[in-house]
Amino acid sequence: MRVSACVINWNGGRALGGALDSLVGQTHADLAVTVIDNASRDGSAALAREREVRLVGNLTNRGYAGAANQAVELATRDGADVLLVCNPDVRLEPDYLSSALAALDDAPRRAGVQGKLLRFSPGTAPGSGPAIIDTTGHRAFVTRLFRNRGEGLRDDGSFDTPGAVFGVSGAVAVYRLAALHDVACAGEVFDEELFAFWEDVDLDWRFALRGWHAWYAPDAVGWHERGGAGPRRSPTVERLNFVNRFRVIAKNDDPAALLRAAPGFAVTTALKAGELAVTVPSAFLRALPDLAALPGVRARRRLVQSRATVDPAAVVARWFEPFDYAAWMRTWWRRVRAEHRR
Repeated sequence: MRVSACVINWNGGRALGGALDSLVGQTHADLAVTVIDNASRDGSAALAREREVRLVGNLTNRGYAGAANQAVELATRDGADVLLVCNPDVRLEPDYLSSALAALDDAPRRAGVQGKLLRFSPGTAPGSGPAIIDTTGHRAFVTRLFRNRGEGLRDDGSFDTPGAVFGVSGAVAVYRLAALHDVACAGEVFDEELFAFWEDVDLDWRFALRGWHAWYAPDAVGWHERGGAGPRRSPTVERLNFVNRFRVIAKNDDPAALLRAAPGFAVTTALKAGELAVTVPSAFLRALPDLAALPGVRARRRLVQSRATVDPAAVVARWFEPFDYAAWMRTWWRRVRAEHRR
C-alpha cells in the first residue's frame, strides 16, 4: 500500500522533530512524509526542512480540519491508498504503520485503524515511565459523551485483543483513502466548521452511517503526549470542545434515540456548561452565539442523512454504551475543585 503521512502542526516545534523521526523511521517503505504547518510562529517549519520532508506552509491557521483536508488532497494527488494523519506530539514504534496496514488490509470495509497509544510526559523518553494507556480507540455513550478507551489505565494486557471500535483518535489515525472520499460532505472530508476538536468523532460517526467500521490493532504501538502541542484550557480550546459536541450530534444523530436519552444528555450538558461558566467564563460567553447558530448545521445534516446506508438508530444501538454517571460525577467534581483552587 502506498501511504501518505501528514503531521498537522501549529507551534509544535518542541515535539515535531521526534514525530518526524519516528515517521521517517517506519519499516513500511512506500511512505511519503509531509508537514502541514498552520502558520506557526515558533520556527517549527525549519525542522521539516532539516529532515528533508515535504512542507506545506499555510499563511493562516486553517485548524486541524482544514489542514487534514489538505492532507487528503495531497494523498489523492500522490496516488496513495492510505492516509496517516497525526499530531506532532506522537512517537511511533518503527513497525506501527506496517501493523496498522496489515489490519486495514484484512477487511475491505475497515475505514480506519487505531493502534495502542501510550502516554508520555514532556521531557521524558517514550517508554521510560509506567505504561499508561492514552487511547485504544473511541467509545460512544448514550449521554453523547465520547471517551478514549482505556485512557489513564495501566497497560496490563487488558487491551491486547484486536477488535472493532467506534472510531480512531485523530492523534494518530490511519485511514483508507477510499473510505475518506466516500464519506465526504459538502466537498469536505473533515468538517471545517469544527475547525479543531471533535472532527475525528464526527468522522467516526459518518463512517458508521455509511457502513464502514474502525479496528483496534494492539500490535501497532505508539506514544502520545496528550495536550503536549499547543496551549490547553484556553478560551478558544474550551469553546470549541463545548460547541462542537452539539454540532456533531446535530449532524449525525437519530432524533428518536436522542429523545430517549434526553434526561442523561441534559444532566451531563448542564454540568459541563456549569463547569465551563465557572472555570473559563469567557469561553462560555463566546460559545453562546455559536450555539444560537446551530440551526445552520441542518444543510450538512441533510447531506449526511441522505447518504446513510445504515439506519442512524442502528448505529446508536450498536455503539452507544450505558454511562457510568457516578464515576463521571466524581471526576467532574475533582476537576471543578482543582480549577477553583488555582
